[in-house]
Amino acid sequence: MKNSLFAEIALILSSLIVVIPVQAQSDRLCPAQMQKEVEKIAQSPKLNHSRVGVFIQTNGTKSQTLASLDSDRYFMPASNTKLFVTATAIKTLGADYRFATRLMSRNLPNDRGEIDHGLWLVASGDPSLQSATGLKSLVTQLKNKGVKQINGGIWTLTARKGAEIGDSWEWGDLQEYYGAKASPFTINENALNWIVSPSSIGKPAIFAWEEPNFATDWRVDNQSITVGADEPSTLQVIRPYDQKVVIITGQVPEKSEPELGGVAIPDPEANLLALLRQELLAQGITISSDSSNKNSNKAQKLPPIQDLAIALSPPLSELISITNKNSNNLYAELLLRALGDRFHEVLPDDSVLGGLLAVNKYLQSINVPSDNALLVDGSGLSRQNLTTPKTIVQLLQSMASDRHFRKSLAIAGVDGSLTNRFKNTDAQGIIQAKTGGLTGSVALSGYASPPHYREVIFSIIINNSNLPSKELKQYIDAIALLLTRLDTCE
Repeated sequence: MKNSLFAEIALILSSLIVVIPVQAQSDRLCPAQMQKEVEKIAQSPKLNHSRVGVFIQTNGTKSQTLASLDSDRYFMPASNTKLFVTATAIKTLGADYRFATRLMSRNLPNDRGEIDHGLWLVASGDPSLQSATGLKSLVTQLKNKGVKQINGGIWTLTARKGAEIGDSWEWGDLQEYYGAKASPFTINENALNWIVSPSSIGKPAIFAWEEPNFATDWRVDNQSITVGADEPSTLQVIRPYDQKVVIITGQVPEKSEPELGGVAIPDPEANLLALLRQELLAQGITISSDSSNKNSNKAQKLPPIQDLAIALSPPLSELISITNKNSNNLYAELLLRALGDRFHEVLPDDSVLGGLLAVNKYLQSINVPSDNALLVDGSGLSRQNLTTPKTIVQLLQSMASDRHFRKSLAIAGVDGSLTNRFKNTDAQGIIQAKTGGLTGSVALSGYASPPHYREVIFSIIINNSNLPSKELKQYIDAIALLLTRLDTCE
């Protein structure tokens, strides 16, 4: 959301209690003062109707609690939920774990370059699979094996089971790129990116797909209008549920910067199959007797036994960086389902519940009771996720020496979701943390390395607020900035 200069000034003036002067940031803060300073910020008048939870502890086996405010009570963690999934994944699956996408068949190609009995796409839910790299590589490998024609159509196969969306996700999130379905047949993050630019006054704004070739069967209903440069933007891009349609409404100011966004693809499996067929034809491989994965004969077909091509994801150590630094919901959900494979025999029909069981098992291994983290998804989109600030700190304590996990967190004022926060403050570069945010709720949890004190681990969550997220973040950031002032005071 873009605010005018006057709105920015008004916001600053109305929130002076949380804007800490640069000089004050440099004043030392003794550990014994931390609780009182945290309470001052948490008791700000504008937070009277909100819930604030804080837990701050020194890192190490002999940890010292520096501040605790409702730290044992349940809060909605938003995207801090991803910490539980990525920590469990790196400990359970291992840093070198990779997703695999395969093209398989019943037999190798014959002398004429034909594959009989169909081509099988065997997917595991690789969140990183892209058309320009992974999919292209798969078909190139097929071509290099001499394949010229596929007889019997293309079929899909996966071990993953269960829902592709959270049953408690909000309706409005399902159309957005960040609410894309967590399908085992994922490609291009199951979303289509768009760009809307102003035209001349009185004319519709200019809508364009980032990759038009991926949206040839989509319909665009552009009802927008370009208005004067001094008018506010009311642009909305809506995708009706489960339809390949986008409706553009509202007004776009003339000469304004282009707005970027994305919509979720309604049927990821069909989308991946269509893109695979497109790439096969582009590389000169023909398909006869093409079939749909939903064909009733699929269950009667013999499974594939011959590997023809494989595309591997980057290692998990890199995938969790995208998950945490960029707060990528799809990555988190697909990691949760990968964890579910560990409990396939226990829960063969639900990879989501299996993944949640894996998270609970890891928490038990670090002596955290399972009811301290009541999670229902991997991304934090659900408002039914509940945990405590103290539990998050306990989780972070267990991961403090894991270099892959630490590297996955955003660095204040430097990268990821913290790129534009804490810039030119004492926190820049010395806080590593995971952000979180839903309407009325924000969270920040991670590690801080004060220059004159030992490393501390913290979790700060605000729930049930009627303040804008931008303003709520100022209160959280004010508490986080206290950590940079810590001094032994000896």
